[in-house]
Amino acid sequence: MKNENGFGRKLRYGSTSLGITALVIALVLLVNVAFSAVFSKNHWFTDVTSEEIYTLSDSAKNLLDVTLESVNETRPEEDPVEVDIIFCADPDQLYGSTMMRYVYYTALALEQAADGAIQVSTVDVVDNPSLVDDYRNNSYSAIYPTDVIVSSGTDFRIFPLKSFYTYDSVDAAEPWAYSGEKKFLGGIIAVTCAEAPICALTTNHGEPFDPQTGETEYTEFLNLIERAGYDLVFLNLEKDEIPENCRLIITFDPKEDFSTSFQAGAGAVSEISKLDTFLSNAYSYMVFFNADTPRLDVLEEYLEEWGIAVNRYKGEDASGVPVEGTLEVLDPGHSMDTDGSLIIGTYQTGGLGASLTEDMRETGMSPKVLFRNAVSFSYSDSYKIVHRLADEESGTQAYSYGSYYKYEWPRSVYNVFCTGDRAFAYAKMNGERLTDANGEDLVVDSFDPQNPYRLMTVTTHRRSISEGQGWTNVNDASYVCAVGSTDFVSNDVLSTDSYGNADALVGTLRVIGREVAPVGLKWVTIYQSGMNSKYYAPSDVTVWSAVLIATPAVVMLVAGIWVLAIKRRRY
Repeated sequence: MKNENGFGRKLRYGSTSLGITALVIALVLLVNVAFSAVFSKNHWFTDVTSEEIYTLSDSAKNLLDVTLESVNETRPEEDPVEVDIIFCADPDQLYGSTMMRYVYYTALALEQAADGAIQVSTVDVVDNPSLVDDYRNNSYSAIYPTDVIVSSGTDFRIFPLKSFYTYDSVDAAEPWAYSGEKKFLGGIIAVTCAEAPICALTTNHGEPFDPQTGETEYTEFLNLIERAGYDLVFLNLEKDEIPENCRLIITFDPKEDFSTSFQAGAGAVSEISKLDTFLSNAYSYMVFFNADTPRLDVLEEYLEEWGIAVNRYKGEDASGVPVEGTLEVLDPGHSMDTDGSLIIGTYQTGGLGASLTEDMRETGMSPKVLFRNAVSFSYSDSYKIVHRLADEESGTQAYSYGSYYKYEWPRSVYNVFCTGDRAFAYAKMNGERLTDANGEDLVVDSFDPQNPYRLMTVTTHRRSISEGQGWTNVNDASYVCAVGSTDFVSNDVLSTDSYGNADALVGTLRVIGREVAPVGLKWVTIYQSGMNSKYYAPSDVTVWSAVLIATPAVVMLVAGIWVLAIKRRRY
């Protein structure tokens, strides 16, 4: 009986100990979860990085306050501005990626500093893609788990992860600086319309826009420009001054040339001079041609300074008379119709041109981008063709671009879309195809010896400026983009979900449009001190990690010694 009682007593004590242990473990887990939730919600943490990567700078806080205050001054008191920052992956994924974690913590810091005006949330676009349908250009548009959406009201911006970092070149695999404050504040300024950029469409060269009302058959094109975040104005470049907040000028389907000079007040000024002065301020210009665009000597000569030469036909007609005409590119091997006139553009995979369509290509099944009645471009004779070899380490494919050193910073022209290798062109005059001596359509096998034909190009004039901490903003550049088809933005192409023209245009507008970018905000270099074991130098993080790991073990060791030496009892 004594043995039974002893055994029962041990069993009771053992069960009690087991229960207490389980209760303590459960309590510790609950407390840990509760504290994690509270700390995460209130953004309570200590930034022990020497660069204070997780701390919002005073300049960013001040700019955020000024932005929200200026916007609220124009709104009813009962309807203050609200900004949503949406991450497209679960928090666990954000914490698990160093690059995403930096961006997520910057957003949380902005939420805390905005005192209720900014809400940060997460959605899983892989399991629930419909949750971000309101932020797609069309149903074919892709939004990725690494994207960040900044929205206010009906306006929004979608930022890929790379846009929060600065790279030495468009092909660089690793960033050298983190500039999350700059990107977020720029997005907030844009979506709240605190300082909306202007896109000006020229109207005095026969463009298909009513100079007074702006009425046009290209309504989807205009709507898309506004959805990209710009205020639209129509500009008579001869008479009007370019608006102060204009970041982008577009000339669409011109029929008449730019003037070399005209009387403006007491002095003679040319449209080209106005445009050149505009572009010297690190703004951008976009022009749309087609196979029927007449020769525009002044404008085309200026575009050649930016490396863009419009391909023209110079030869003889059927009767042997010398003529100069246009060229219509056809590509039966990459076309939506049998004669090859509705061309499916081939994405370029290297250089700046490829970066404009990077998000579209990452889907693995890039949407078709169409060009009809298309003219092609060559690189200007003054530009040297540079060949870049493939880089297996960074995943960059081989590509070529045109380069020219002008003034202080170089200009480089890149392909965005081209034809296939077997494309050809028909010579045209006054909208009609020319014929040869046999009465057949006059075919130009290869105007440019570097087949395929270039259907869309972009030129950058790189400049750099020094900002608050002395780091260099390598992206302060001017852009000139040329598109060889006006049907690229026709209503029937932009209004359908079947093609990628809308995505390609929005992506291009947001890159070359030079939205208002705040200056003087914190840049954090990650070359020697940054993101992972390859970049980070030892810092306080190591010390704190060692302390936090060792503390529980030391506490348990002391407690065990205290129990064994002082409180142990025999039963």
